[in-house]
Amino acid sequence: MKDKTLTLATLTYMRAQLLSARLEQQGLESFMTHINRIKESPGGVSVIIKESDFEKAAEILEDFQSAFGIKKQIAVEYMRSVRRILVPVDFSEHAENAANYAMGIAASLKADIQLLNVYFDPVLSPYAHLETYTFSANLDKITREVEQDTVAALKLLVNKIKERLKTLRIKGVNVSYDLVKGNAVDSILSYVRIYKPGLVVMGTRGSEMEGFRSFGSVTAKIIEKTRIPVLAVPKDYDASGFKHPRNVLYATNFDETDYWAMSKLASFVKPFRSMIYCVHVSEEIAKPEEVYMRKMRKFLIDTLGITQIECGLLECLDTQVGLEDFIKEKQIDLVAITTHHHSLFSKLFLKPNMTRKFLFQTDIPLLVFHARPQV
Repeated sequence: MKDKTLTLATLTYMRAQLLSARLEQQGLESFMTHINRIKESPGGVSVIIKESDFEKAAEILEDFQSAFGIKKQIAVEYMRSVRRILVPVDFSEHAENAANYAMGIAASLKADIQLLNVYFDPVLSPYAHLETYTFSANLDKITREVEQDTVAALKLLVNKIKERLKTLRIKGVNVSYDLVKGNAVDSILSYVRIYKPGLVVMGTRGSEMEGFRSFGSVTAKIIEKTRIPVLAVPKDYDASGFKHPRNVLYATNFDETDYWAMSKLASFVKPFRSMIYCVHVSEEIAKPEEVYMRKMRKFLIDTLGITQIECGLLECLDTQVGLEDFIKEKQIDLVAITTHHHSLFSKLFLKPNMTRKFLFQTDIPLLVFHARPQV
């Protein structure tokens, strides 16, 4: 990392989680050490921060140590949000598939699932002002009918998920629904700010379209604009028989946000005991890249305590082909990547010459972290 790190405090696992949540609530990056080896860390879990954030973090720590009542509850509530999964649905096949994947994730994380439908508002129609008085007079009736149909469809989907949970004897997962009227993207982003989920799960169109467009305009814009991790589930991935991701690929382009994203990824896959492959693809491997990868590996093992990890460099003339081959060879179940203006994400999905059919979008879920943690 460009910025040196230091230990802010060493606490019990639960209190370390609370402190880390409090720091992120204030916009500060933090990492917890050895989250995968708690039993081997009798001294507790250390909360690591950037050295440049120490002054502000120290104030937060002091406030945290003396917090009680409402202040403490705020931190607890923020931490609980990590176990909230928001699933926007439009009742399409790929949206229901995403809901099934969310159920599989929630079962392991003991998370709550919130289904959200954004339904069309006739008032927002560009032709509404040209309609007759009759249309305006019937507007309330039309809106009520749309709401009733939407609620019925949401209840049906909720009941299907609950029935599957019951059949699989999965407990601890609450499923609820909500609906809002308006523009899909704006309404989902607004709902994220209010509901504060730890993860958004959305379906994609799979191989029907190429490149970034295959995510669908709504999913693509949510990925770009929200700071919450988004898990995009391709339509061609069969989530009805959900299996834990055994092999996870984190594709790095050597950005300092990798450290934050990897700490979140480690926490996410902890219940699955996944093998993480941290890989960088380059046309020509240079010495600085080798040094960076060694530092990252040391951080992941020594600081985060990740044991099931492999870090490596792939020398390949074509980034897309190199990653596709690696994914097939290692039987990758989930790909994780970070959004950034110069990142691998941009190269793969935003540049026209990289918008050929890409394996990520056909049958492998993609977990996208924002370049900065939520503020």
